Amino acid sequence: MTRRLRTLNRVLITLETYAVGVLVIAVCDVVLLQVLMRYLFAYPNPWSEEVSRFCFIWMSLLGASLAVAHRAHFRFDQVTARLAPRARKVVETFAGAVVLMFALLLIGAGIALMDLTMAERSAALNLPVALVYAAAPVSGALMVIHLLAGPAAGDADPARDPASVGRSVEETG
Repeated sequence: MTRRLRTLNRVLITLETYAVGVLVIAVCDVVLLQVLMRYLFAYPNPWSEEVSRFCFIWMSLLGASLAVAHRAHFRFDQVTARLAPRARKVVETFAGAVVLMFALLLIGAGIALMDLTMAERSAALNLPVALVYAAAPVSGALMVIHLLAGPAAGDADPARDPASVGRSVEETG
């Protein structure tokens, strides 16, 4: 079971990474197109703001999920690295539980928002607004999978490596 979960996790991380990359490019391209259309041709696109906003929302939430997968979310490495191993484990377990609760909250709130907005359509693109809110439960579910699968392969945890305390991100890899 653990092997399958880790394999699924690796596949999901790869897919999320590509999706976030495509979304970053899409946001940049659409915003650049909007600027060019507005200032060079004096004809702004009515849909470009909506596309860039929707892509940015999905990009942000998928990026948050990737941060959970790589254990790159906010934490106090300088403090936890100096704790005794047992205390560090307690703090890390508590932090994981907080992230898990947040992921479950994202799933529940996202599904509720999708349900509320299922009949609404976006102004410019005429897409269901629920598609935008779907980013929350999808991201939350991915976070849960990443938490259950453990750290992504190849990710060193600086908090567990006392030798990396005080070194920069570039030095630790």
